[in-house]
Amino acid sequence: MVGVPAFTAVDKRTRRSAGQPPAGVQLTTFVGRTRELTEVCERLYAGDRAVTLTGSPGVGKTRFAGELLMQMNEHYDASVFIRLAELGVHANTSTVLQRICNLLVAALRVSHHQPNADLVDVLIEHVRDRRVLIVLDNCEQVLDAVAELVNRIITETATVQVIATSRAYLDVQGEHRVHLGPLATPAMDAGRAAAEHSDAVRLLADRATTVGRPLTEQDDWQAIVDLVRWSSGIPLVLELIAAQFGRGRAPAVVLDRLQGGEALRYGPGARGIPTHHLALDIAITESWDLCSPEQQRVWARLTVFTGGFTLDAAEQVCADELISRGEILETLDHLVRHSIIEGASADGRYRQHTFLREYGRRSLNASGELDKISERLCHWIAELVRQAAVRWFGPEEVRWLDLVNAESRNIAAVVAWCAEKGQAERGLAIMVDVLLTRAPFFFATEIQVCHRVEELLHDGPAVASDVRISALAMAGWVWIALGEQARGKSLLDECVRLARDAGKDDAPVVQFVEGTYEALALGRRSGFAKLAAASAGFRAAGADGPAFMADLFHAMTAGLLGPAEEADRMSQRCVVEARRRGAEWALTWAEWTRGLPACSEPVTDNPEPLRRQIALGDLWGPGWWVETKAWELAKDGDYAGAARRIGGSDTLQARHGVHYNGLASFKHHRGNAKAVIALVLGPVESTAAYLEGSLLSDEQIVALAFDDTEPASEPTLNGRQWKVVQLVATGLKNQQIAAIVQFSVRTVENELTTIYDLLGVAGRRELAEWYRARSAPTGAPTAPARPRHRG
Repeated sequence: MVGVPAFTAVDKRTRRSAGQPPAGVQLTTFVGRTRELTEVCERLYAGDRAVTLTGSPGVGKTRFAGELLMQMNEHYDASVFIRLAELGVHANTSTVLQRICNLLVAALRVSHHQPNADLVDVLIEHVRDRRVLIVLDNCEQVLDAVAELVNRIITETATVQVIATSRAYLDVQGEHRVHLGPLATPAMDAGRAAAEHSDAVRLLADRATTVGRPLTEQDDWQAIVDLVRWSSGIPLVLELIAAQFGRGRAPAVVLDRLQGGEALRYGPGARGIPTHHLALDIAITESWDLCSPEQQRVWARLTVFTGGFTLDAAEQVCADELISRGEILETLDHLVRHSIIEGASADGRYRQHTFLREYGRRSLNASGELDKISERLCHWIAELVRQAAVRWFGPEEVRWLDLVNAESRNIAAVVAWCAEKGQAERGLAIMVDVLLTRAPFFFATEIQVCHRVEELLHDGPAVASDVRISALAMAGWVWIALGEQARGKSLLDECVRLARDAGKDDAPVVQFVEGTYEALALGRRSGFAKLAAASAGFRAAGADGPAFMADLFHAMTAGLLGPAEEADRMSQRCVVEARRRGAEWALTWAEWTRGLPACSEPVTDNPEPLRRQIALGDLWGPGWWVETKAWELAKDGDYAGAARRIGGSDTLQARHGVHYNGLASFKHHRGNAKAVIALVLGPVESTAAYLEGSLLSDEQIVALAFDDTEPASEPTLNGRQWKVVQLVATGLKNQQIAAIVQFSVRTVENELTTIYDLLGVAGRRELAEWYRARSAPTGAPTAPARPRHRG
């Protein structure tokens, strides 16, 4: 291959301690980036002539390039590392080009005695037939000059290769771009042992040790995890946080006084730190200054989004008389090219790192536009969820579900803004529409959503408005469906009281929640009439989606309570309507009702609806299938199989925070199944079967509903490990656990690391949830496979 360097023995005639990066680049430990290092080395081995390392400010491009040069140095006749940050911003490309060539000529020790010769020609002539690796660091402020030079080098030489680090790519033909993303950060609830597995925490711990303040068990690890997550895994931010530790500040104090990143800086007298790394704001300001005033305005406006955004969202929220819609896309292209925002991923969403977002948000606030743009975002979100609530019942059902879920963080931020501005009713209207889309059920976030609704209800005035009545009804309905009867009934009572005061006690939404409570929670057929009235009322108002949900709960409760004629009629009605409307997820639930025990001929031998539910990503429904499958098997005489599925159902409920087996309409069928299981199998065998099912992973439990898999063997904890797990679940810290079990703190930490790896859990909180899920039904000390995160 022409132009591919031969990586064999090298001629070192002209090599100095060539390839040594400038002072400061390799004074710290290199953490992570194994995949990226391998990728770039392979690109160089394959003969790529120009590789540009891009990434946001502080992501570690310079340190990465230094490590890369040291690893590849021996394969070249010469290698040089040129730091361009000191050149500053220049308008004259020709002047900058000459200055860069001066640096290269000096570093390569090129002798030339032609005062009128063009330095680019001199440089190219010197390296033309040699194997040379040139690293140009911090190119973003002199981008045009670097692009021109690199283009000439790779087109006029045979084996010279160039590595450029830049916040923006060079845009020359033949350039291969490698984007450096942030280091991996720990889960929100990770304890020390789990957190230390992440590269971001490893880097922070290394830098904290370097400044004489190593992280220990006694530190506030929740504050450390929060700091690391705030950093977005950006090495410069982590190093600046470590510098605060080195000044004697506790992690909680640093977290409390971040001030959006303004407080992150090295102390007075710091030596050997590049100027643009002395403070976070200095690093970001360089990128800010490379933007035009219009681009700065868009950057600032985009910061109202907290969970990423699409092009359409950016145009709707950020465009106005000052910034046209056409300018938004061009500006996004610029911000992506300069690594200020992350380019649109497969889901079409752009994303921002926290520290860059907060920098822009300070500018937005200073400009006086924060409330104006927040209002625009609120309007856009409200319209989105309103459309989703009205239009989901059709062929685009899953698309609407995905749209609402994708905006969940922005929805939460908008609702919080409404509460802050004294507009609780507006926030409630948004949350009611979110619940009407059913997205919280699909993505298993209904508990968090209901908590948010309850907070808004508490903040707002207790007036008998349509919005408040609907919010009480929808939140009450969710809690009832989850088996939280007391909580649901409390909201229902308040809903009915306000509706009666307003003369709206026959409103469809009130009838819906009352009918659900009577039929599902209390097991009374009197609820059927109210669900039918709710369906008719919704349909008369053109609300076909809510009408279907009333019919679905009518079919479900009739399928549990009978009579068979009612169960058959409503089940068939739901299937026909969902199929007619082309609503795929709704259809899977309608088909589930056809297999309920009160139907005249339950359809229980068709696993396809459940398979479709799983393929769609439903995180809530499969447990209901497993439960009803257990009842069927108990009737058919497979008592051990029924017991395994009941044990699995208990586990799914405990892991995902639902308690539907406590609902009266469910309790009857479960009670019958458990009674016959106990009678036939006896206490020992039935308990063993329950335990066997309860120790399975989510996937294994759901597979039991298909009758096509057997429980797999599970890892087992020894007695000492089990004791540690029990103590963690009670909320004890490692020091307290060590005192009780008479181990050293380090031994407890090592045991926890082993347990996390064995069970596949991510931290103390998840381990405690695992323990409660496993011990609640049986109390048996055996380890299951990992639980799935909700939502």
